[in-house]
Amino acid sequence: MTQPTTRPKHTSETTRQFLQEFENGFDPVRVATSKVPVTLLGYGEISTVIAFNVPGYRDRAFKRLPLFTSEKEAENYCRLYLEYNKKLISAGIETPPGDAFCVKGHNGIYVAYLSQERLEGQSIANKLLHTRTDAEIEILFRLVVRKLAHLWKLNTQNPELLLGLDAQISNWAIRDFDAAAPISEESRLYFIDTSTPLIRENGVEQMNAHLFLQSAPKPMRWILSRFFLDDIMNRYYNFRLVCTDLLANLYKEQRHDLIPGLTDLVNKTGAEFLEHQPITEKEIEKYYREDKFIWKLFLALRRTDRYMNTRWLGKRYEFTLPGKIKR
Repeated sequence: MTQPTTRPKHTSETTRQFLQEFENGFDPVRVATSKVPVTLLGYGEISTVIAFNVPGYRDRAFKRLPLFTSEKEAENYCRLYLEYNKKLISAGIETPPGDAFCVKGHNGIYVAYLSQERLEGQSIANKLLHTRTDAEIEILFRLVVRKLAHLWKLNTQNPELLLGLDAQISNWAIRDFDAAAPISEESRLYFIDTSTPLIRENGVEQMNAHLFLQSAPKPMRWILSRFFLDDIMNRYYNFRLVCTDLLANLYKEQRHDLIPGLTDLVNKTGAEFLEHQPITEKEIEKYYREDKFIWKLFLALRRTDRYMNTRWLGKRYEFTLPGKIKR
């Protein structure tokens, strides 16, 4: 079952003060030394997901993003994050209850903390790939692709306001999860990773896309901005690439045996927005190989950057990096 959803008695201001206290005593490289005990739940390219075993906060997860050079920049991002969630819900893609907070970090930066209802770990869709029957997983993918198709239909009807989505399988969860209940056509989904507010108004990206680059070593940022950033952003607005990424996740999750059947399912369910040009298994494999290479290289460079900053230069490193990732 999900964690209790009763809202904490803390106000937004006391929550912000709590997070400021945590940030003041937090070392992203040496998490165990945190003055406020913290549990790591997961990692992203630009964020860390954490939880606190503290009264009033046990039912929430927080995503830490140390990306901002000013308080105004951080506050603008928090407003856009909340707007993105509202727009997704209006478009029929439910997200867990949440909030956003801005605190002052170290060495002149500002940090955003995105709060979200903490879900049962086994409700997350990539975990379900290993605990449910193939028939249930097929239903799960059908539910996801139906959500995507509905969103893209709305985008087509209103091209002045586009919503993008990073729809990889680990970004979905079963709402009101019951471990004893099978996944069915009536199951409801949560989309849980809204930390990249993908909104385009009249062709203009509302988020500062260069925030993506803040976790990269400084010498790489110009190269990434010049040659890769547009491609990275555009993929989230491309139905074919979003679905290809969804299917390629099956390699990362060690369930490539499901790719043939689920590729057929995606092609049938999303046929209208694939323009009747089916995604092929060869296409998925090529996409995965390229994506795997890019992210392995990126993580290796970040680890080198962390080592140089902390060991050689004695500087603070703002990001918590994962250990070895099986892909």
